[in-house]
Amino acid sequence: RMVRIPGNLLAGAFYDRARRRPLFLTGLALGILSTLSYGLVRGFWPLLAGRILWGVSWSLINVGGYTMILDRSSVADRGRMTGLYQMAFALGLTVSPILGGTLTDSIGFQHAVRICALVSGLGLLVALIALPETRRQKAVGERLRLRGSRRRASGSLLNRLRQADLQILVAGYVYLMVLFVNAGVLMSTISLYLEQRWGASISIGAAAIGVASLGGFLLALRSALGIVTGPVAGILSDWTGNRWPVVRGGLLLGSGGFVVLAFLTGVEAVPVGVALTSLSAGALAATLTALVGDLAGGQRQGLTMGGLATAGDIGSALGPVFAFGLVVVLDLRWVYLACAMALVSGFVATLFLRRT
Repeated sequence: RMVRIPGNLLAGAFYDRARRRPLFLTGLALGILSTLSYGLVRGFWPLLAGRILWGVSWSLINVGGYTMILDRSSVADRGRMTGLYQMAFALGLTVSPILGGTLTDSIGFQHAVRICALVSGLGLLVALIALPETRRQKAVGERLRLRGSRRRASGSLLNRLRQADLQILVAGYVYLMVLFVNAGVLMSTISLYLEQRWGASISIGAAAIGVASLGGFLLALRSALGIVTGPVAGILSDWTGNRWPVVRGGLLLGSGGFVVLAFLTGVEAVPVGVALTSLSAGALAATLTALVGDLAGGQRQGLTMGGLATAGDIGSALGPVFAFGLVVVLDLRWVYLACAMALVSGFVATLFLRRT
């Protein structure tokens, strides 16, 4: 993630200045090399180089994928299309831990990652055959006319542009908070939370389930719910014609999930809390991406999506640092309450837009 924080912005700038398809294919190829390196090299420094290569690869893949969706979508269907893209992402997150763990246990880690590289290679082959170039090239005369119209822009148009930039900033802040509490805090602490509350195993009926197994199940549940909520939220935001109410609903849903984890004591409250936060995260990821896509200018789509991805990576990177820094002195329930308040701060920020 440290590589991706500057890498997303650089990738976005490249996508704004060059054709989309070659950059996206390059990202896929680098990802395959990165995955292969885990099964071929030994030692810390080669592993670190492989992880850095993956950071560069994912910046090109993630920013490029969303930029191409913006190219081929409109305000009327952008929520649905970003939701479908988020569904594919969540499906991968759901399947990959199960597939990777099973392969590692049966044939060993090095052989497992080579198979994963082969699967990625199939994805690259599909992209080579079926993925078109989506960048719409503007004629020189059209660009000159656009520049002239910008020089003659009225005050009201400039105000609308400033309002769009403010909305993009608020959307970025909300996205940072969403990934901070979900991909950052919750994913890194759920097993520790279970252990703090119930010890090494939890009795459910006549069965005793280890906290690592239950934690893994809850993380899989989180990804599985994202498969459903991304498209549903995206379609809903298309249908209403205003994405901000969907964003506010998702923030309230997520904050409620963290309140459940913070205050309810029964073991049955844990999947309820995780489910609520997961529904929120899936809905917000798709809706915020579509919202920022609506606001991004045609000449800065890549950079705007790179900025959104950077906000998310900053949140994901800071979340574990925040959580494990506090658990030394606080129970995790108070950390989860702070997460609820972080989402509430995002809700308040969206209300500020009504006054500007």
